[in-house]
Amino acid sequence: MKKISKGMLMTALICGAVYLGGSPVYASELQEFSLDEYVVTAARTETKLVDTPANITVVDAQTIEDRHYQDVSEVLKDVPGATVLDTGVGTFEKAIKLNGDERVLVLIDGRRVSTDMGLTNSARASVDMNQLPDINLIERIEVLKGAGGALYGSDAVGGVINIITKKTDVAYGNVYVGVGSNGTKDYSAMYSGKEGKTGFIVSASQYSQDYYKYKDKKSGSTKRWDYPSDYENNKITFRLDQELSDVSNLTIGYDYSKYDGMSPSSSGYNSQEKETQNIYAKYDWTLNDEDNGYIQYYHNELDYTNLGIYDIYGSPLTVGYISEKTNGVDIQQELTINDSNKLVIGANWRKADVKTKGDNNYDESIDNVSFFVTDTWEFIPTWTLNTGVRYDNHNKAGNEITMSAGLNKKFNDASHAYFNWSQVFKAPNADDLYYYSDMGAWYGIYKGNQNLKPETGDTWTLGYASDITEKTSFGINYFESNLDDAINYLEVAPLLHEANNVDKQKKRGMELTLSHKLNNNTKLQASYTYIKVENNDKGLGYKRDHKYMPNNYRVGINYNENKFDANLWLRYGSGGDTIDRGYNTAYLESNFITVDLSLTYKPVENISIFAKAYNLFNEAYADFAGAYNGSYNYPAQSRRFIVGAEYKF
Repeated sequence: MKKISKGMLMTALICGAVYLGGSPVYASELQEFSLDEYVVTAARTETKLVDTPANITVVDAQTIEDRHYQDVSEVLKDVPGATVLDTGVGTFEKAIKLNGDERVLVLIDGRRVSTDMGLTNSARASVDMNQLPDINLIERIEVLKGAGGALYGSDAVGGVINIITKKTDVAYGNVYVGVGSNGTKDYSAMYSGKEGKTGFIVSASQYSQDYYKYKDKKSGSTKRWDYPSDYENNKITFRLDQELSDVSNLTIGYDYSKYDGMSPSSSGYNSQEKETQNIYAKYDWTLNDEDNGYIQYYHNELDYTNLGIYDIYGSPLTVGYISEKTNGVDIQQELTINDSNKLVIGANWRKADVKTKGDNNYDESIDNVSFFVTDTWEFIPTWTLNTGVRYDNHNKAGNEITMSAGLNKKFNDASHAYFNWSQVFKAPNADDLYYYSDMGAWYGIYKGNQNLKPETGDTWTLGYASDITEKTSFGINYFESNLDDAINYLEVAPLLHEANNVDKQKKRGMELTLSHKLNNNTKLQASYTYIKVENNDKGLGYKRDHKYMPNNYRVGINYNENKFDANLWLRYGSGGDTIDRGYNTAYLESNFITVDLSLTYKPVENISIFAKAYNLFNEAYADFAGAYNGSYNYPAQSRRFIVGAEYKF
């Protein structure tokens, strides 16, 4: 009966949306952007969405503010085609998937922050979302779904997330305070200003939670973890922008984050600490009043300590340390050939020194040099062809040339159809090659493989988007991805798991999006995403990957009138695998539904008071597959609330 009621609810919401508005929405409109807006991620140069042959979602600062998102991972949970692997537990990592793929490149203002090591819980992912910039620094987030390997390199198989921070051209500041369930405390402050030709921005934040509560699927009761589950996340950012001339600018900056606390598990708890420090400098210029170029240097440091599983006496059973220091240089120049043709040429160099201690001991370096050229050509009025070629020289994976092509047909300023294709080259990360961990009798040994080959293949997307009326927008796309030599851990002997190149991996799916303004105060938004992932391990035939919920629905209603703003968001997943196909792999139910609510009141222009509810109906579910003896290994947090205020000046 429960499953029937959930299906009926989703059908009613989607059908009601179509009845009220007509048709599904383009992803960018869903985030308050129109097809006439500009993006920079898809072609490495500024282009209008309507001229871009790609599936892109843009989340702007106003949307972030209205919905009172707490961090980047929470923003991405509302993006169609994106899945956040959130164990929900303490200091455990949060990874992102785009189009069902964890191989996602994450940039901040076009600067790489993805690591060359790989995450401990999501080996194909390269960024812990907990370490990304404080939410109040963000001007917008561009999410490119579909391979960007020919443009951005090895990690951009599933897509690219480019976090674009606020400018320093005006004086602006805010102070934010929030408190909530489970001892939650959330504080932040930022200020930007400009004196003459010098601009600056500074930000600091702290988020902490005293303990973790969840609704247990087996008993149906809301519980607090038996072990300590407190954690804290501190972040500091400073950036200086100096105008050197009318056509050149110098930026230097520093980002710091420290995330530490406990991560409880069924057998004890881990004490973990993760610290990042990123230093960067960028010199940019403009040629001929239209062609932008830049050279930038970045130094990223990651230090991670895991005291492992504690025994009943409070002593750590294992101790692990990870250190990665990455230095990189990027250079890029736009070249306008004529009114209908623009080139972008560039080069990248990156070297990562990775050290680990504990069960997993290695000290290695990974470096890569690459060159790329892209061409945007309007060869016939309203028809644009985007092409790209990239050469990579990777010290572990060898040399590779990858290409991409995209075709865009603009019907008018509010509608377009597109097709894009890209080759894939994904070098093994450091853990793929060198990882080793003995996890005992329950989990066995996991080890890397220095004989791995790079993952190769191609991916393509076909789509259409239209702002049908001033009130209604529509979007649809279909994508496929086919990889050879995809890397995965296989059980090569009892309790011995080794990284291997499986024969094949394929992904396919579709995305429907909808937005309709019911009236001047109320807006309805909805999306449906289908993703199917299959692996063919050593020629044994394609089998569905059980870690994915293939069907994902999102429905949101926004109401805004004068000083009051309300947002209700529903997320529904279905089709999860309830059959255990390996130790702790299944979902306990094939579907789940969760609802979030945010309310904001502005008594005066520069003060906001808000309240937000997560998992409003206290659903027992998990974003991260894995269950044992009727309970989830990584249950999502139970119903919780946060209230707070923000002051702008």
